[in-house]
Amino acid sequence: MTFFVAYCGKCVQIVGKICRNRENALLLQTKRRNMYTQHHLIAQSQLIHERHIVVFEHVDGMPNSGEPWVSPELVVAICKKGWLRARYDMRPVTFAANDVTIIYPDHAIVPKEWSQDYDVTLIAVSSKWAKQQHLVFPIRHIFEHILYPDFHITNEQMAMVEHMVKVISDISSIRDEQVRDDLLCHQMQNLIHLLDYFRSAEPKSTLNTLPSTKRIAYRFYQDIVTYYKQSRETKFYADKQNLTAKYFGTTIYQTTGVHVSDWIARYIVTKAKILLINRPDLTISQIARSLGFVELTDFGRYFKRQAGISPAHFRQIASAGTE
Repeated sequence: MTFFVAYCGKCVQIVGKICRNRENALLLQTKRRNMYTQHHLIAQSQLIHERHIVVFEHVDGMPNSGEPWVSPELVVAICKKGWLRARYDMRPVTFAANDVTIIYPDHAIVPKEWSQDYDVTLIAVSSKWAKQQHLVFPIRHIFEHILYPDFHITNEQMAMVEHMVKVISDISSIRDEQVRDDLLCHQMQNLIHLLDYFRSAEPKSTLNTLPSTKRIAYRFYQDIVTYYKQSRETKFYADKQNLTAKYFGTTIYQTTGVHVSDWIARYIVTKAKILLINRPDLTISQIARSLGFVELTDFGRYFKRQAGISPAHFRQIASAGTE
């Protein structure tokens, strides 16, 4: 049995478990395909906000294969064993043993498949708290972390990273909130700067050196993050890059295999699902407005067209799945 462990105060919380033996393999795959199965980063969002930093050890999966996932938090992922194939901001990536990534909030991941021995440590940091603490800024290679989030480290470097993660877990047991937060902030800052230093030994291409089609796709994603509440029209995003809607739409589809409207819809509906699951204090009307929909009926039709069910029905099923 593999357990997902979140270090919280003086206790260790068991937040989930998955069987790995062969006779349970089919059940595991079925669970992964269930669109309402919650990944622990989603299920434990309240814990992350309360504790500011939570370490999840021995994570052996991702949100559902083929379903887009947008993390609302800052996440540092450290792969111990196995591999995972996914799309990150439209770019195919393979995340394997001794790979590290810093995933910034509002970036889309579409997991495709992962090996049976996949084992990763996740450090989830509340994005609101990170901004308040000015955490992770400035770092020298921030653009490369965003454009090419995954990079490889040596066994010696991995030992240093694991030691720092252990310190972060130990610090989280301190009862005094102010002392704990101060120490956690410093330790996370040290960890991210260390990763940035390791990153400098593996430079990647900058945006200006990418092929023009990939530059268009990358900038398109950044525009979705910035303007999704303002517009869902292809022409709006084409205009941002001074391109015709036809050329822009063709380029995005040929580069990513996904139409412009579908990328926008995936981002918005994923954000909607996160809010529907984790913000029971918000009405569906409030969620609709927060996503840029003036009318609740427009949001309902848009969500149902993409997700296959209404927002209310999705919330009901998702809520029943957590009980």
